[in-house]
Amino acid sequence: MQFLTLARFLCLLLVGISSLASAEERALDHLYSPAMEEKPQLLLDRILTHARNSEYDYALTLSQSLLDKVDPMRRAAPGVYGQLLVNHGIIQSADGEYKLSLPLIESGLALMEQRANPFSPSLVNALMARGLTMFAADDMEGAEDSFHRVQHIMHRHGGVYAEDQIPVIDWLTKTSLKRGEPVDADRLQRFSLRVAENAYGPDSIELLPLLDRLGGYFASRGSTIPPMVGTELRLQRDMLFKLAVNMYLRSVAIIEQNYGENDLRLVQPLRGLANARMLQITNRKYAEEALERSLAIVESNPESDLSDRAQALVDLGDLYVITSDTRAGETYLNAWHMLQESPETQEIANLYFSTPLRLFPRESPMLYIDRQPDNTEAGDPLFVELAYNVTISGKVSSIRLIDKNVPNDHARVLRHKLKTSRYRPRISEGEILETEDLSLRQPYQVFRRFASTTTGDAGDNTAPNSDAIDEVDSPDG
Repeated sequence: MQFLTLARFLCLLLVGISSLASAEERALDHLYSPAMEEKPQLLLDRILTHARNSEYDYALTLSQSLLDKVDPMRRAAPGVYGQLLVNHGIIQSADGEYKLSLPLIESGLALMEQRANPFSPSLVNALMARGLTMFAADDMEGAEDSFHRVQHIMHRHGGVYAEDQIPVIDWLTKTSLKRGEPVDADRLQRFSLRVAENAYGPDSIELLPLLDRLGGYFASRGSTIPPMVGTELRLQRDMLFKLAVNMYLRSVAIIEQNYGENDLRLVQPLRGLANARMLQITNRKYAEEALERSLAIVESNPESDLSDRAQALVDLGDLYVITSDTRAGETYLNAWHMLQESPETQEIANLYFSTPLRLFPRESPMLYIDRQPDNTEAGDPLFVELAYNVTISGKVSSIRLIDKNVPNDHARVLRHKLKTSRYRPRISEGEILETEDLSLRQPYQVFRRFASTTTGDAGDNTAPNSDAIDEVDSPDG
């Protein structure tokens, strides 16, 4: 039960990982631009410009002025006035004012529906804006209903495999993840691939961006399931990583077929493939093969620049550190020396090597405890602060507890997790150096219980188990 809860909980973190932009920012993509007379049209153009430049106060002031000026259209042309009202709500949403935004969008949508067919494509922008605002306001049920209605409209006009529904499927995926329904999210992502294959063909170069994104999604999803779990979940984990690997291998095959086996476009899916193998833990030897091929392509390609070659070396060095391979130091130094060619490339070297960088496991922006500590009050920031050193091999040593206000067992777990972490070490003047007196201040939050909707796990609402998190993150697999 604890592992199921942990995997479901980590999927909430995946929502943020998979989002390219916040929901409220994305709402701006759905602003209307109806045709009007010259003066209101010029005012509308100014509103849209200010909104897209994130100048929300100016945009809202002008938008209210426009609504006041064209108020007679509320009855004479409710569809157009509704679009302007939806725009006002979208700008409020982009400004984070969800409680103000939703009534405006709802009212504008109702006006548009007075003259529009329930399946009219003209409703799509309003429905998407409503769904995105509800998503940002944590109303997952309302968001899902809005996104499903958009999808129904698209199916009515373009069929079940309508190409324009792919962004909608992505938001339905995020909604499912946030509701703790990762299996539904996985199904939706597989369906998005079928939609794209139907639109472009199974071997089309048009699939490449989607294959890359799906590879990252399935690898991240697989990493939310600890390797040491029961048979059913272990099979699910294996299936997710198999899907991730297949996405990247398809990308590689399409690029090879269309551009050749030494094309720089191969570097991105090869890096993605290596990352998936690293997250999978049990097949890390294949990660090295992918990164070595990436390095060979970059080094042999006349179109690659110095930063490309250094990046490929750093990627390989990072893998060596995580797997405790002694070749890491030499690989990093090769990259550092390569980047000493000019002041510009030296800046790149500083970005890579001026301070230790945590490679594995990823730092957690928040960890969770199951109750408020006795020595604190609700609202107090909860934390553990540690000091530590990073050795020249990227390992952590000399961990010291500086301060904490959470129970001792959580501090011990964090200390163990830090002890097993791997870092890219610091390089200065061509020498790999140990770095002393680094600090980690890890925030904690009391876990809010939620009801499960996962089949076979109903009612399990225990907090994530920190020991289970360590099993996910063990760099030695």
